[in-house]
Amino acid sequence: MKTERAVGPDILRGLAILLVMSWHFPAVDYPPLFQHIKDFGWLGVDVFFVLSGFLIGTELLRPVAGGNAPDLRIFYIKRAFRILPVFWLILTLYALFPILREREAMSPLWRYLTFTLNLGLDAKTFGTFTHAWSLCVEEHFYLILPALVLVLRRFRTPWPAVAAAVAVLIGGMVLRHVLWSNWTATSGEPVSFFTSIYYPTYTRLDGLLMGVCLAAVRLFYADAWRRYARPVITLPLGAVCLGITSYLNQIDGVILSETGSILFYPLFSLGVALVLSAILDSEAVVKPARWSGIGYIAAISYSLYLSHKMVVHLDTLFLPKAWMTGWSQVAIYYVTSIAVASVLYAAVERPFMVLRDRLLRRGRWAT
Repeated sequence: MKTERAVGPDILRGLAILLVMSWHFPAVDYPPLFQHIKDFGWLGVDVFFVLSGFLIGTELLRPVAGGNAPDLRIFYIKRAFRILPVFWLILTLYALFPILREREAMSPLWRYLTFTLNLGLDAKTFGTFTHAWSLCVEEHFYLILPALVLVLRRFRTPWPAVAAAVAVLIGGMVLRHVLWSNWTATSGEPVSFFTSIYYPTYTRLDGLLMGVCLAAVRLFYADAWRRYARPVITLPLGAVCLGITSYLNQIDGVILSETGSILFYPLFSLGVALVLSAILDSEAVVKPARWSGIGYIAAISYSLYLSHKMVVHLDTLFLPKAWMTGWSQVAIYYVTSIAVASVLYAAVERPFMVLRDRLLRRGRWAT
């Protein structure tokens, strides 16, 4: 029997995509209030990373908690049908129709097809479809985590897994510190900060790690977590973490300071993970949000993420200039982006997911 979809992750996913869209809004005339929202927009991607770590971690670790190995054939088939069709469509549109590009230059196609766009990306030179960098991080995660799960499940003690998590956490902090020091000692240019620290997979594993750790403790230590990590504890702790990082964001923004480069990503990710845990344990409280429309935004969020920069570019290109000012342009941006994403979801995403589920039920790849 199919279980009802949890509302909590959808709330965070919907808010995350709306934040990301605000970050990518072009630097033109918009209201001051929207500017304050836009200042935090870049953090939406890190929310996605925590959610992905939790959901993928849960999928891979649930069989392990039951004494079994995860079926990686099914895992990769599900990921491929979920991720690739609409991504390939958007990439094809960008490649074949230059008018759709938000910037003139585009990275070579092989960088997108091999999911290596985020390694050495110079967004100032190749500014089209650069937001696919986060998809590259996700794809690398899909390769790394299953391999780690297969290795670590062979141990009868959790300590190797704990050591691996600590190594990833501390290693990322040290690496960002070294890269930040090298960045300031050489150019100090914002674009090189993005290339060296913001985009690469090896500097952005904090959110995925926190999501996986949350999945692990909720699966393997469920009773202890329910007893000692109730929402009255996790929600305030998460709020403190997010409050500290919000303060740091107001000081430095996306170009982090030395302290920020070390602490910001793990602290923000921890805050999101704690808030996620709190709302997962408060399903009865947040359930009414199912009817707010945020669930629909969450459902189309992947298509929305891939297509929104293309849509806002076309809005700016073809709509009357008088419309593209103040709150009217904000409304147009969101409405047109959601409309296009809805079409993509209905015409591409959903049919491929239905096909995937039908094929898996028939057992063509599951046996």
